[in-house]
Amino acid sequence: MRRRSHAAVLLAAVLLGSAAVRAEAPPNLLLITLDTTRADHLGCYGNPKARTPFLDGLAREGALFENAQSHVPLTLPSHGTILTGCLPSTLNLRVNGLRLKEGVPTLATLLRGKGYATLAVVSSVILERERGLAQGFDLYDDRMTQPPRGGGPPEERKAEEVTKAALEAARKARGPFFLWVHYYDPHYEYRPPEPFAKDFAQSPYDGEIAYMDREIGRLLQGLEEAGLLSRTVVAVAGDHGEGLLEHGERQHGVFLYHYALHVPLILRWPGKIPAGLRVKDLCGLSDLMPTVLDLMGLKAPRTDGRSLLPLLRGGSLPPRPLYAESYHGFFTYGWAPLRAILDGEWKFIEAPKPELYRYRVSETENLALREPDRVEAFRKALNAFPAADVGEKAEMERLLKDPSNAETLRQLLSLGYLSGGGVRPDAKGLLDPKDAISIEEELRSVTDLMDRGEKARGKEVLLSILKRNPENVPALSMLGIAYLNEGQYDKARVCFEREIALKPQMDTAHLNLGTVHKRQGRLALAEKEYRAALALSPRFAEAASNLAQVLLDQNRRAEARKVLEEALAQGLETSDLYFEKGIVEAGDGHWEPARFAFTKAFALDPRRHEALANLARIAFQQGRVDEAIAQYERALRIVPREPSYLATLGSLYLNEKNDTRKALTYFRRALEADPYGKEAPNLREIVQGLEAQRGSEEP
Repeated sequence: MRRRSHAAVLLAAVLLGSAAVRAEAPPNLLLITLDTTRADHLGCYGNPKARTPFLDGLAREGALFENAQSHVPLTLPSHGTILTGCLPSTLNLRVNGLRLKEGVPTLATLLRGKGYATLAVVSSVILERERGLAQGFDLYDDRMTQPPRGGGPPEERKAEEVTKAALEAARKARGPFFLWVHYYDPHYEYRPPEPFAKDFAQSPYDGEIAYMDREIGRLLQGLEEAGLLSRTVVAVAGDHGEGLLEHGERQHGVFLYHYALHVPLILRWPGKIPAGLRVKDLCGLSDLMPTVLDLMGLKAPRTDGRSLLPLLRGGSLPPRPLYAESYHGFFTYGWAPLRAILDGEWKFIEAPKPELYRYRVSETENLALREPDRVEAFRKALNAFPAADVGEKAEMERLLKDPSNAETLRQLLSLGYLSGGGVRPDAKGLLDPKDAISIEEELRSVTDLMDRGEKARGKEVLLSILKRNPENVPALSMLGIAYLNEGQYDKARVCFEREIALKPQMDTAHLNLGTVHKRQGRLALAEKEYRAALALSPRFAEAASNLAQVLLDQNRRAEARKVLEEALAQGLETSDLYFEKGIVEAGDGHWEPARFAFTKAFALDPRRHEALANLARIAFQQGRVDEAIAQYERALRIVPREPSYLATLGSLYLNEKNDTRKALTYFRRALEADPYGKEAPNLREIVQGLEAQRGSEEP
């Protein structure tokens, strides 16, 4: 047996030793986005009244960026930037309600390609999966539970529900994970739970932030207890701020002032990021994605942002201006769009009345007239970023050339709704938002007037707004709805047609115009509008149920069935959809599917007495008289004076149960409920006959 040399033994030992050294496991990534959260309302950004101990703790344990800026003061486009590193002008994702185009590399698509479990829990309908941000996520939890104050479908969910769902997702993940958790609570309407409602009675916005912070603390604690936090990169970013009536703006979306763009940005990774680091350099949300990937040792794709890792390691980066925009005022109200360039000291806002500020000192003294050379330099810098009309032209070309859009295009073309309408963003004479911002408050006052029943006064305000601002789509919509509710259908039609001319992609305008046509008996036109709404928003449940109604009214039951089954197959669950499905099934004599559909309709809307009445009719058809009686009596607990239900119960007791006493009781109630109705003479005759019969039977 040959002996190995001493060198060979040493080499083997080295090789064995190196084999025993394990590669460092990839870290998890936790991205927490804070909707509508102003940086200056957090303790770590210098607000002594803030109650944000957990966000402050993350800042102490990591790096805080003192001058982080959003590029757009709107939820969807700003989150698009956070996830892609690209500006809204690059993505052509200008306002809420649009869609992130397919194929853009995102944090989720890149990390899933590296073997990460990709998980998202969002808390606003603005970020629902149809908006395109779900691409790349294994789990995209967008279940909403909280309806708006005025009622309607759920639009958001509270922080405690988000935290619970996020922890469940993280605990089930196998291998490294990327978890995006979105908290919406500071967004208007401000409705903090107790004790925050009481503690922040004078500032419910800050109460929402404090409540959100508590839930972030629960999220971090839950991850720590699961043994996950120590190997997790934590990134916290706000998407935009809130006006709180600065510059006359109550919420956000119109202006590009500091309150709207200055956002929290915090990174924490113990041992990798120095604790307590405060970075003063100007940076944007487009920098977050490349920074996080660089920090994790991964290569970022080409983006509009840049990695800030040198700043985290004590180095520097060359100064660079940032771009910001807001087209919300234009697309919503027809006002002039705003575009801005800012550096570490100056901010220039292009508007009908241009603005120039030393924004970190003050945004009340406009220096544009004093600094013409600086204004001109900033204007030239803006040319590097495409305006909305340029981006929309490119997007329309892409839409036309993309074969996956063939069906949508076919429907829109056939309905005559492909070309855009309204004014262009570069049109002359558009209102400067500075001069028009009071209109937002007037619109809000209309909502209050309508809620108080002051309909006439509300319409007066809307007409006044439209006289000054004829392109104001919300005012047209609100006025049209007011006329629709009053039965003034011709006036409502004018409003909705004008709304569609200005904004043909507005699915609700097509829905409302369809309803006008439906109520006036123009079923073909109603069908056209409902189909247009569905072509624009295939998951628009109300449009689907209304279209089914119109088709059923024309005895086109097979087409109605197809519309309803397609909607239900997409996971849409509304009382209207199931109710119309019940009508279809019952019309075809399919009693059990009809029973299921009406039962679901009532479960989704416990005030829907018509569903109970239809269940009663099915029970009668199947010979279950007692069940039919029970269902009608349940319906009467909701509408005690519905004459048709009372009369039907009278008939059931008389003809099926031979109980003249109860029959007489229900017939009397039916007559009392509608003494001058169409059936009143018959009811009166029945009551008189039963009374005479009972009188002759008495000894």
